[in-house]
Amino acid sequence: MAKEWDVLNALRHYRHDWLNHMQLINGYIAMGRTEKVETLIDDIVNQAKNESHLSNLNMNQLAEEILTFNWNGHSFSLNFEVISESKDWSNWEELLLSFFREFMKILDLSTKYGEEQQAVLMMNDIESITVEIDFQGSLRINKEWIENIKRIERRYGNHIDQIEWNESECYVKFVADIEDEHITMT
Repeated sequence: MAKEWDVLNALRHYRHDWLNHMQLINGYIAMGRTEKVETLIDDIVNQAKNESHLSNLNMNQLAEEILTFNWNGHSFSLNFEVISESKDWSNWEELLLSFFREFMKILDLSTKYGEEQQAVLMMNDIESITVEIDFQGSLRINKEWIENIKRIERRYGNHIDQIEWNESECYVKFVADIEDEHITMT
């Protein structure tokens, strides 16, 4: 279960992240690496846009989970991208939040701390409500992993369009029909 964030703690973590960005910019400027500064600023602007798009989906609990994910001591980092036509996703929040939490827990249980590992979450609503998770890292594929994946497939099978994995990556595509206004847990 994710930690409950009060406003001051959330701001403290967010301020820490911003200070890290500013220190990187200052360091690159001091070294005369203006191309790195430009790239970092572009990344920060894109991150802010994605945070805005995520917030505009009207899924406050899921947005909080995603925005604070990297502050909670997971075995991998999470980046995300949101491509949205400003649709209201609130009808899907319960289902997507449950799926996100369960899948992230499976990845946490099956990855090693201390290695460079990353999951990218892509959300879009251009043709359908689509959530893709692309994990790159080191996975322990064992009996527990297979049982957990089978449980996810049983529970969310109506919405899992694709799932693939091997020892160094995992990809899952979760799709919900935009026209279905009342998606519920299966």
